[in-house]
Amino acid sequence: MTKMTRRKAELLAQIEKSPPLSIYQLANQCGRNYRRVFDHVKELAAAGLVNVRPDIRNGRQVSIVESIYQQRLQRLDDMFAFKVKLDAAQ
Repeated sequence: MTKMTRRKAELLAQIEKSPPLSIYQLANQCGRNYRRVFDHVKELAAAGLVNVRPDIRNGRQVSIVESIYQQRLQRLDDMFAFKVKLDAAQ
């Protein structure tokens, strides 16, 4: 990442407080140009600050952006649910 600008920091803050969104939804939510948001998300992902994963929505491929913390929390939730299932089966 070149450097953390005010706009990138604002975008990162928005990503961290939102549920996983497509880049298009994120741009609309922020009121910013899609291409700028796309470029900034790409840089934030390269720096390891956000995760971008492919998804299909309404029959179209989109890139979903989520905070690395959201992904980690989801993994913990999944692990906990798995453990609860194991404990219930015993």
